[in-house]
Amino acid sequence: MAIKNNIRNIGIVAHVDAGKTTLTEQLLYQSGSSRILGSVDKGTTHTDSLDMEKQRGISVKAAETDFTYKGTNVHVIDTPGHIDFSSEVERSIGVLDGAIVVLSSVEGVQPQTEVYFNALKELNMPSIFFINKLDRIGASPYKTIKDMKKLLTSKLIPLQLVYEKNNEFIVKNIFDKVNCHKNIITIKEEIFKQLLEDIIDILGNNNEEILNQFFDETLTLGMLKNEITIQSNRGQIYPVLYGVALRGEGIKDLLHGIIDYLPGPKNLDDLGLSALVYKISHNKTLGKIAHIKIFSGSISTRDDILNVTTNKREKITMIKKVVNQKPIDVSTASSSDLVMVSGLNCNTYDILGSKTHIPSLKTIATPLLTLRIYSKLEEDYVTLVEALTILQEEDPLLNMEWVKEKKEIHLKIIGKIQIEYIEAILMERFNVAVTFGPPSVIYRETPIASGYGESRYTMPKPCWAIVEFLIEPLPKGSGLIYESKVRTENVKIKYQREIEDTLGKILSQGIYGWPVTDLKITFTQGEDHVMHSRSGDFAASAAMGIMRGLREIGTTLLEPIISFRITVPENVGGRVLNDIIKMRGNFEAPFIHNGTFTIKGKMPVSTSLEYPGNLGKISSGKSIMTTGFSGYEPCSLEIGATRERIGVNPLDRAKFILSVRNAL
Repeated sequence: MAIKNNIRNIGIVAHVDAGKTTLTEQLLYQSGSSRILGSVDKGTTHTDSLDMEKQRGISVKAAETDFTYKGTNVHVIDTPGHIDFSSEVERSIGVLDGAIVVLSSVEGVQPQTEVYFNALKELNMPSIFFINKLDRIGASPYKTIKDMKKLLTSKLIPLQLVYEKNNEFIVKNIFDKVNCHKNIITIKEEIFKQLLEDIIDILGNNNEEILNQFFDETLTLGMLKNEITIQSNRGQIYPVLYGVALRGEGIKDLLHGIIDYLPGPKNLDDLGLSALVYKISHNKTLGKIAHIKIFSGSISTRDDILNVTTNKREKITMIKKVVNQKPIDVSTASSSDLVMVSGLNCNTYDILGSKTHIPSLKTIATPLLTLRIYSKLEEDYVTLVEALTILQEEDPLLNMEWVKEKKEIHLKIIGKIQIEYIEAILMERFNVAVTFGPPSVIYRETPIASGYGESRYTMPKPCWAIVEFLIEPLPKGSGLIYESKVRTENVKIKYQREIEDTLGKILSQGIYGWPVTDLKITFTQGEDHVMHSRSGDFAASAAMGIMRGLREIGTTLLEPIISFRITVPENVGGRVLNDIIKMRGNFEAPFIHNGTFTIKGKMPVSTSLEYPGNLGKISSGKSIMTTGFSGYEPCSLEIGATRERIGVNPLDRAKFILSVRNAL
């Protein structure tokens, strides 16, 4: 398969404050693609355009830009690092051909670094590590590498020697144009020799020929570099580079690394269209914009294309592509292109053309909090609903629930900074002032045991939908698995699809009002009627049957748990340990070094919501707390919480039937 070797589609990912956006600015500047070096501190970066991004110095939205270096056009997605905006990273990762993972050499591997890299690793995404901030007090590239091997991957290939001299780190390249013909056996410098032997050992796990060449004493530095390129392009190993993005140090080496160690995309222009909508944005004049990655085939303006997800055909009215950091009109686009398209009434994650070349997408963002949102002015209520509908198209995880009869609007969020963003964006874009209710934790439910749920929805006519489901608990983190064992002569395929399509809605509220997860539902028996069965009957009957089954089986409450790392002055370490115990947390042995106390562990979200603020007070502002989502664990009803049901409960059979028939 031919490769489009003059193109790279890459993403830059990192934990917040690792220097990701500064690095993007340096890549644009040192590649010669931008004459002005943007600054995060001054709010002049190319990729942070929202007022909140400029004011706070953090990225909120994933932003596309591009540069050209050595004849290669590099498309870059600069992603947010803050956990509250990890849904943006989730949507971006699936459309990349390679990634740069940025780490601060002071903080090392942080929770979001692990989350993002694990997602890249699962996708077998070729990636380069850039260890940043070598100039900062407390920088330790050696400890960072050690942590990376322990927490991320052992397949690291440092491309540079790093050593300390006069209290600063010196970085020296292993490979350069001069030494490519140099035989490895002629290298005498011990530290250099040891590093090369470690590299050969890792490469040898994937290709024994490298080991044979080493032992035969025929291996040159040039041959070694070629093998690193091959294995890195396959995602088998991960090159490591060092630098100081703020001062522009190490950027030229990274530019070469992007060209050498990250692959160009496959040329699939001649195949049928396979494209993914990875982002939705809105433009005042153009309306809804679909940001799509074309995996195979091509598109042109006026093309009539199939949206596989909605099973509707729609016409493309305009295509734009980022060229020299600006979106420009193009008439066609082909495989590997990242483009913005107008004319499609689509949603994030919709598939266009066919599913054939769409990769599996990784879930890395989980909303943990729910809250109510209110318009400050009564007359803005409808405008607020319309605005949030648009924002939900851009971020489906907001999961807006609008209880029309109660005039209530509920949102799901990942963290509290997201509240600031929603408030700011509603004012900035829609001129709507809002307030929020207190956030509460999103619990989940899971079945206690296996059992059946059945429903005979045959009265009052016209209706006919008889269903029986086997409900079984699954291991933690399994989500939902659905299977049908009912023959289509008993229940037509269109009615079976109706059941499958409505499962998400049915399980969004369990016995205690929370989403139900980690279960398998098997459609075991059913019956339709040639005269009486109507569209919607099986969705309603499935809701009544499954909820009845869950009530009889019983469900366990699950609470969200976060992993944390806290660093404070040593004198308040004991107080912090005591706080963690009070919050029902657990922890590993503390690490004390140079007057600082560092502790890692896990604790419930419900008990730790306010803790970052409290920690700042007890440490006089000298604390660092980083957190990441760990998973859900069982908890008792006394510790957890129930939630008032939104809408009519299928367990109230008579009222539920009236509601599905719009007779309430």
